[in-house]
Amino acid sequence: MSVHSQLPQLSVAGITLRFEGITALDDVSFDVQRGELFAIIGPNGAGKTSLLNILSRVYQPSHGSVLFEGRDLLRLKTHQIARAGIARTFQNQGQFPLTSVLDYLLLGRHIHMRSGIVLGGIYLGPALKEERANRAYCQHLLDLMGLAPYRDFPMGSLPYGLQKRADLARALAMQPRLLLLDEPVAGMSLEESRDLAAVLLDIKEQLGITQVLVEHDMAMVMGIADRVLVLDFGRVIAQGQPAEVQANPAVITAYLGQEVQRAPSPGSVAHS
Repeated sequence: MSVHSQLPQLSVAGITLRFEGITALDDVSFDVQRGELFAIIGPNGAGKTSLLNILSRVYQPSHGSVLFEGRDLLRLKTHQIARAGIARTFQNQGQFPLTSVLDYLLLGRHIHMRSGIVLGGIYLGPALKEERANRAYCQHLLDLMGLAPYRDFPMGSLPYGLQKRADLARALAMQPRLLLLDEPVAGMSLEESRDLAAVLLDIKEQLGITQVLVEHDMAMVMGIADRVLVLDFGRVIAQGQPAEVQANPAVITAYLGQEVQRAPSPGSVAHS
């Protein structure tokens, strides 16, 4: 799906976050267009995850505003974010190790279930129909994510890379309009990272979901992102298209040092 030039789907303006005198984020502003894959990069301690925590309503900023589809996101509680159309993945794995992959995805469907406890317990009529529809949707996601062969495997039995992919599928099961990704390829092998990069492109092209990606893997980010924002010590030092950001002297100094290399173009990332 092409990036539209209309009003931004997500608008972040003047966000400042302080912890007991320490400024984690300082006057951060950016817009994300509908259908865009927007990446946030920076050195350790730059404030990337803190920013994601504000967007997912874990943290309340000291100053600034966040609008999602024209709605004031900072007025929402954490538990209201999913129903607002926002889903998030996390860096850490290990959740529900005995739950099957399919049932783990079904956890992400909770906001779409309407039958209630009584009908769900009886498991007849509307509840049965709803259960079948939700399982069918999750099976579609398993196919999209290359997880279909593992649908009945316990989550804890999967290799690390597949667990991360299943967590991404669980977030997609919510049918979000905005997907927040917190270092999705952290700890993965090069092959696993390439596979997941291809999956993120599939999500963009086949599902049209807007993605905000926080990541350390520079080659992966530069190969798939539409635009990149760079943080350093909580401040924005650059933002723009990958090639522009990669050539920015401030970015090279703050983040890449002397090890900067030309990243692959988006077309070089093989689709799964």
